[in-house]
Amino acid sequence: MLTSQGSIKGPISEEITLYLSSDNTVYHISYVVKPSSTADTTVKVVTDRSIPKAPEPVLAAPVVVNPDGQPPVQEPEKTFIQKYWIYILPIIFILLTSGGAGGGGQQEGGGGGNE
Repeated sequence: MLTSQGSIKGPISEEITLYLSSDNTVYHISYVVKPSSTADTTVKVVTDRSIPKAPEPVLAAPVVVNPDGQPPVQEPEKTFIQKYWIYILPIIFILLTSGGAGGGGQQEGGGGGNE
């Protein structure tokens, strides 16, 4: 039953009770006003360590489907050449077009011969 302070005649006593959870957060407050022989205010703090922390839910990964409702088709893994051909091709091109070491061509100078 709720009553206002104006409806109680004479001195009143106020009782404020704070209920704290295990991590010290207030989860409930109780405020009681009652007639008393002396006017006083009492504040109580009740720590409730018996409330265990609930276990976290384990959620499964969402199911992905195509617009027709079928699971998507996974592509097979690519080979090394299929993955890195764009890097290998310029290296091969450079090696093929670069000049080699002077091999079996004409040599300058020296030797006698017909002129």
